[in-house]
Amino acid sequence: MLNARCKQILESQESPASVLLTVAVDGLGQDMLSWDPGTIWDEIRDLLGKPMPDTAYNRLMAAVEMVTSDGFYKDLPTFIRLCHALVDGAVYGDTFVPADAQDIALGITEGLIIWPPDQKDEAPFCDQVIGYIGEVIKDEGILKPPDVLRLGGGSEMWQKVQMGFSDDPAMFNAIYNVEQSKTDEINQAVKSHLRKIMELLDKLPLNTGDAENAVKRMFSSLQSEQRDSHAMKPNAGFSG
Repeated sequence: MLNARCKQILESQESPASVLLTVAVDGLGQDMLSWDPGTIWDEIRDLLGKPMPDTAYNRLMAAVEMVTSDGFYKDLPTFIRLCHALVDGAVYGDTFVPADAQDIALGITEGLIIWPPDQKDEAPFCDQVIGYIGEVIKDEGILKPPDVLRLGGGSEMWQKVQMGFSDDPAMFNAIYNVEQSKTDEINQAVKSHLRKIMELLDKLPLNTGDAENAVKRMFSSLQSEQRDSHAMKPNAGFSG
C-alpha cells in the first residue's frame, strides 16, 4: 500500500528517475527489478488505481535498465537512448535522436546516482561514449566543459583559444563570455536537478529497509556530488 506522498511521485510527469525507482522498489519490492516491463506497468497501475504517466514510466524503466545492465556505460546507442529516457522520459524507438550536452550532463547525473560504476574502474565509460561526448562538446562550442562532462575532453580546445587570442584581449573576453554562459547554464541545470532529487527524497515516507538504505546511499552520493561535482564514481544506488 502506497502512502499519498509516494503516489504523488509516481503520478507526476516531473519526478526524477532515481526518485521514481526508489518509490517503485518501496511499493513493489526489489524483486520488481527482474520483472518484465508489462508486469511493472500493471502492478503500478494497481497500486495507483490508474496508469502512471508515460514519461514517468519511461524514466522508471530507464532506471530499472540502469540497475540491471551495463549498457549505459559500455554501449553508445544505449547511452544516448537512456539519456533521453532518464531526463525527458522520451523514447524514440528506431529513430535516432542525438543527445545534446545538457541531456548528457543530466543523464550522467541520474546514472551515477542510480547505479554508479565500480570505484575500482578508472574508466567506467567506453571509448565510444567518451568520444561522442567529446564531439557534442565540440559541436556546441563548449570549450571548457561543465564538471560532469569533463571526461569528454575539451581542455585542448580551450588552450588553443587562449593561445590564438593572447594578443587580442577583447576578442578573447567575448569568446570567454559566450562559452562560459553555456557551461554555467548546464552546471546550473545539474545543480537544480540534484536539488530537486534531494528535496523529494528528504523525509520521504518509505515502507521497506531496502528503499530506506538506497535513499541513504543516494544522499551520501548527492552530498559528495555537491562537494566535488566532477567526481565520476560516487557510492550510491540500488546495489542490493
